[in-house]
Amino acid sequence: MYSIDTNIFLDWWERRYPPDVFPALKQSVERLSSDGKLYAPEGVWTEIQHVGSTELKAWAKQNRKIFLPHDQNIQIQANQIQDQFPGLIDANAYHDEADRYVIALAKNKGFTVVTHETSARSKKRPPRSHYIPDVCAALNIKCIELVELMRREKWSF
Repeated sequence: MYSIDTNIFLDWWERRYPPDVFPALKQSVERLSSDGKLYAPEGVWTEIQHVGSTELKAWAKQNRKIFLPHDQNIQIQANQIQDQFPGLIDANAYHDEADRYVIALAKNKGFTVVTHETSARSKKRPPRSHYIPDVCAALNIKCIELVELMRREKWSF
């Protein structure tokens, strides 16, 4: 089971694998969702509403059930993550970022995080001290990219 970061939806839908070119990928993602294996926290929904295309927003609305509310357990865990890793949040962000909720969902449910973020140490001058892979490594949470999810699910196109 997977906790999906906003950048996966944006990369999948708009940047790397658009549905008009890769319709089978859209079907595979939707099947993973209907099988109860793909989720994202409510914060990802909110970010999609801020930065997603009209088409991605429509898809998210049709698949609203994958976006889980920030229940009390998720809130507590997300706040603990923020306290432990204050450099995870971009101080210049215009809205509450979903990263800590993506990680909290994975930690609470035993999910694997799926993100295209890279660790702070892989960047020349990172503006933040922590990124999702850094926090996942520190908390012993599996963290993969979309292509690795495809491999784990044995998708081929």
